[in-house]
Amino acid sequence: MSNNPVHNEQAVADEIRSRPLHRQGLYDDPRLEEVYRRRVDRLGMRPPSKFSRRLQVINYTLMFGVGSYMVLYQDYGERRHCFTGLRRWYFGKVDRLWSLSTEEEKELRERGQIR
Repeated sequence: MSNNPVHNEQAVADEIRSRPLHRQGLYDDPRLEEVYRRRVDRLGMRPPSKFSRRLQVINYTLMFGVGSYMVLYQDYGERRHCFTGLRRWYFGKVDRLWSLSTEEEKELRERGQIR
C-alpha cells in the first residue's frame, strides 16, 4: 500500500467503480457514492419495529401450534405412520396425568370422595 494520497484516492475510486451499485455518470464523486452506499447499508441495520417483532412472535406461535396439531391430532387413518410412536408416548403421558393411580383411587375411596 502506498502512502501517496493520489494513488490511494485512485485505488478507492477504482474499488468503488467495481461495485455493482456504481452506474457510469450517476456518481461523479466517489466520496458522494460512498456516502449514499453507507446510507443504504444503514437501512438494513435498524432493529425491527415493535409491530414486526410481535408479528414474528405470533407467526412462530402459530407455526408451533399447527405443527403440534398435525403431529399429535391429525387423523392419518388406522395404519402406522411416522408419528405413531410419538403419539403413543404423548397420549400415555396425558393419560397418566389425568388419571388416578390405584393408590390414589384407594385413598379417595377410603375418604368417601369417590364411589
